Amino acid sequence: MAGQLLASTLTGTEPEWAGLYDPRRLWTTLREGTALLKQQAEVARHFVGDRLKTTHVDSVAEIAPGSGAVVRVEGRRCAVYRDEGGVAHALSARCTHLGCLVAFNEAETAWECPCHGSRFGIDGEVLHGPALRPLPPRSV
Repeated sequence: MAGQLLASTLTGTEPEWAGLYDPRRLWTTLREGTALLKQQAEVARHFVGDRLKTTHVDSVAEIAPGSGAVVRVEGRRCAVYRDEGGVAHALSARCTHLGCLVAFNEAETAWECPCHGSRFGIDGEVLHGPALRPLPPRSV
């Protein structure tokens, strides 16, 4: 499309859809601005709010096999998953994209960031971006 747009602009025969890609367009920005602000307010709410609320479990011992939770360990929030064998696997609870706290998705057995949708496996590896780096391991 970029090639078609450049060629048609040079020959003076711009297609009807050329305005969609005009960097000076203002209407689209104004029309979508409210939705963008709402999304960013939601991100800010998670970024701050997740740090203020307490976790739903007080210790690693309370996590049942096959589930996970964010727990404070030595003053730091850790994303802890307990496998079916009872072994606890701990990771940093901060998303490596922008630092929001992850939450455990029981149905997918994955850690998910509520801010921008990054998903991590129980080993911390990135399953879906925008995060590019895995969650670092922690000791419990």
